[in-house]
Amino acid sequence: MADLYASYTDLAAHETEGVSYMRRSVPVTGATWSSIAIHGGGIEAGSGETARAVGAGLMAHYEFAGIKSTGNTSLHVTSTRFDEPTCQAIVASSLRCLSFHGYTGTAGVPETSLGGLDTATADRIRAALTRAGFLVIDAAQEINGSHPTNIANRTTSGVGVQLEISHALRASFFPDRDLTRAMRDTGRRTPTFDRYVTAVRSVFEDRALVAQSTIPVSR
Repeated sequence: MADLYASYTDLAAHETEGVSYMRRSVPVTGATWSSIAIHGGGIEAGSGETARAVGAGLMAHYEFAGIKSTGNTSLHVTSTRFDEPTCQAIVASSLRCLSFHGYTGTAGVPETSLGGLDTATADRIRAALTRAGFLVIDAAQEINGSHPTNIANRTTSGVGVQLEISHALRASFFPDRDLTRAMRDTGRRTPTFDRYVTAVRSVFEDRALVAQSTIPVSR
């Protein structure tokens, strides 16, 4: 189904921030990588929580979250046309970007579809998730994040990784497989969620931060 809005600019002209959607961003001093979810909240439930946990203290984080009581999918803006200024600035100043999404997938199959132009990092993520017991597949063309204008690839290096997490896997991240906002906002997560986040973070630790001694300081 085609997006209702052609861009964030279009969306913001018709929707009210704080009522229909919210934006979150968390800078991390010395971070050279970013962890984002442009379809967070109720748009692709669980993607925002995953991006936030993976990036915590390690990468600059951004999330665009749908907060309507119903109909959040109307806030979906495809990755190649997502032009929210804060997100663009975060990604544009990052060497690499990790972009989390949710997709339907095969019913009952917990899997991650990997894409993006940063194939080397994607391979490391695939290996880490596989070792942790997760099923990882190549993303289908329509969700493979390979277009240069995909928000994940608008980095200083021109590449990023897109992780599409199936509905079954995202549901397993929350108690009782409950993806509602009420559950997600409790902060309760399952051991599966923790295992997934730990696996992805293991790929980025010691790679995503500039040593503090190398950061110029003005006095």
